Amino acid sequence: MRIAATADIHSPLYLEQFKLSLEALDKVDLFLLAGDLVLKNQIQELERVLSAIRKVYQGPILSCFGNEEYEQDWEKYLAFGEMEWLEGRARVLETREGKVAIAGSKGSLDRPTFWQRRNVPGIWKTYAERVNVLDSILADIKAEIKIVLTHYSPTYRTLEGERESAWPEMACKKLERVIESRQPDVWIHGHAHRGKVPSLYIGKTLLLNVSFPARGSIVVFEVPRRTGLDLFLSTAPG
Repeated sequence: MRIAATADIHSPLYLEQFKLSLEALDKVDLFLLAGDLVLKNQIQELERVLSAIRKVYQGPILSCFGNEEYEQDWEKYLAFGEMEWLEGRARVLETREGKVAIAGSKGSLDRPTFWQRRNVPGIWKTYAERVNVLDSILADIKAEIKIVLTHYSPTYRTLEGERESAWPEMACKKLERVIESRQPDVWIHGHAHRGKVPSLYIGKTLLLNVSFPARGSIVVFEVPRRTGLDLFLSTAPG
């Protein structure tokens, strides 16, 4: 099963580069989007992103929310029928490889941003709850392949290249314990535009930073995989 993944298109900012990457994309079976598809909640831009994808791909599109899809407008994003948003839940797909489960969440931060601390009541509690929700989802899923899709990173290890003092406001190290305990096959995230570590392993779990500004292209990988050597990992040029 070939899966395409990207994040941080921030349409219209990177839309034209994204279109070029789509033109170079070979056939895939699933398209995953790790948030920040539009720039600063410009909801109308989502239609342009989806239209670009649909010109080359007709299968399922699953996404999590990013910080630029503002939470007060999530219902408006849910109205777009061309895709499915995953927030605190999982979607199980029946495939030739068996059941493939994708658990999605905006993700969590070790320290809410200054703006969030001032403007979002209960944000510390919200982030703590999201860690527990993802852990519970992974504990309950019955599937041959488990993939997690979050906007924020579950580790600081893929944030090298970003300003280190900002790492607690870009990721949640508590999720590393979830990875170590539950060992999903792949964990995909975005948000790290300047990240210099495109992928790494925690145990058997492959972590991928698929941020479009960081990678410059759509990331493509294959599941199932038995070892790191079996992983097919490539990018569609942007």
